[in-house]
Amino acid sequence: MIEEAFDAFARSVAAHVACEISPCPVYLAPDRFVTIKLHAAVSGYSEAAIRSKIKEGVWSEGREYVRAPDGHVFIDREGVQRWLVRGS
Repeated sequence: MIEEAFDAFARSVAAHVACEISPCPVYLAPDRFVTIKLHAAVSGYSEAAIRSKIKEGVWSEGREYVRAPDGHVFIDREGVQRWLVRGS
């Protein structure tokens, strides 16, 4: 769902941006809370590594990740950045 929205947004931006130089760069930043799949794409951690950090308690619910009301897990990018600086 997020990937589809991201792709649609990217296509929309590309279609509406008029640039004097070619190609015109488009910069997009993910939300603070992202899916495991998207976090894996932007962080360099594999999905398995992220799930392992959650399962083993390296990352704590409410700090590095949250659960949506429907049960889906979302990674808190700001929380993970704090974890990186703080250490485990």
